[in-house]
Amino acid sequence: MRGHWGAIAKSNFSGLRFREPVYRSPRELVLSYFDDYMNLRGERTLRAYSQPVNLARFDRTRPGWMTGDDACWWIAEHLVGVPHTRLLTPPMIRGLSNMGRRSLRAALIGHRGPGRAR
Repeated sequence: MRGHWGAIAKSNFSGLRFREPVYRSPRELVLSYFDDYMNLRGERTLRAYSQPVNLARFDRTRPGWMTGDDACWWIAEHLVGVPHTRLLTPPMIRGLSNMGRRSLRAALIGHRGPGRAR
């Protein structure tokens, strides 16, 4: 929807998926991922976000990348170098709780770890 933010996404974690374009700002969209953004120990790990990156910039150097079967780690590598905005203060980080075991199990439905069949 015009003037609102959404996301396309692919993840092995069940909560890190598509978002409808109903969020008023990139920050609001990012915060919608907060509870589901964690590591395999159940620690909440979302700390910062970048401004949106137009992925069309890669079309010239990697034709067909959007529909190809190759991994796109070079996008993640690019994003590391983009300026980020912090979401949390150090006291907020120290006060975070881990996900409960039940929530972690639910988040991992469909997760493909090393050695798991596809």
